[in-house]
Order: sequence, then structure tokens, then C-alpha cells
Amino acid sequence: MKNQTGSSLRVSLQSVGIVLVMFFVAAFACRDAKKSTTAFNPYKGALTELLKTEMSTGLIKFKLVATRDVAASYAGATEAKAFTYTQEGAGVSIKVDGALANYPSAAQANAQIAEMAKNQTLTKKSGGQRLVSPNGNTVAWTNGSLLCIVTSGFAKPASNFETAAPF
Repeated sequence: MKNQTGSSLRVSLQSVGIVLVMFFVAAFACRDAKKSTTAFNPYKGALTELLKTEMSTGLIKFKLVATRDVAASYAGATEAKAFTYTQEGAGVSIKVDGALANYPSAAQANAQIAEMAKNQTLTKKSGGQRLVSPNGNTVAWTNGSLLCIVTSGFAKPASNFETAAPF
């Protein structure tokens, strides 16, 4: 009997150890999902590097459908891409449209979001500012020199995309 108790205790401790290791692996994987603000101030890479073919937050996945150049629509931007993703989760697919623009500086990106928010309230966000439309269907934020605007027919997909995006 004494031998069985010691064996059970050893198995339980091994199980706890495995769970802790899995927790730390998941924590480090999530930590790298969002880059620090300094990586985007100013952002030096191509926007296509940020618009991943697939992104996720928990059980919700976003799959890239299309991108196109829209730099002419974003005055002062060094590059701008419009994009369409499909949010998939719980057997439901929802279209999410947006645009990602890169400006020469964080100040210019913040000026652009401030212009968009004339009659709305901007909130501080790590690395920049955030704006949400009254119905929640549109979310815009800055992170360093990047400005992202996301819209959907429903409020939750726009904020889910903000959580999943690496910027």
C-alpha cells in the first residue's frame, strides 16, 4: 500500500510538471505574438510581412482573402494596404475588411487617427491611440507609425482582429 501511494504521488507530480511546462511554452508563444511598440516606431518593413495569411486569438482564426495597394487614399503614408480577412470560429465565417497604413512617424499616424476621431473619443493604447465607432463595428488604432482600421458587420469581429493582429 505504501508503495502504491508513493507511485501515485510521483505520477501526480510528473503530471503537474508537464502542465507547468506546457503553460510556460504557451505563455512565451503568446508573448511573441505582439511586437513591442519600438518595433513599429517607425516601422521599416513591408506591410505584407504584417498581414499574415492566418492569425488567431484563442479558437477564432482569421484567414487572409485579399490585399491591394491603397497608398493614394492615405495622404502622407509611405505604404498602405487594404485587406479582407475571413473570421472563422464555431462554424461561422464573417468577413472583416480593413486597411493598414505606415507613416514616416508615430506623430503622423496619431495625427491621422485624431483627424478620424473629430467627434469621438480617442483612448490611449500601448504604443498609440484607439478609436471605436459607437456601434463597435469599426475599430482603429495606431502602434508607432502604423495605423490600422478594421470594420465588420458586427462589433466582435473587429475587436477580435485587433487582438489577433501582430501590430
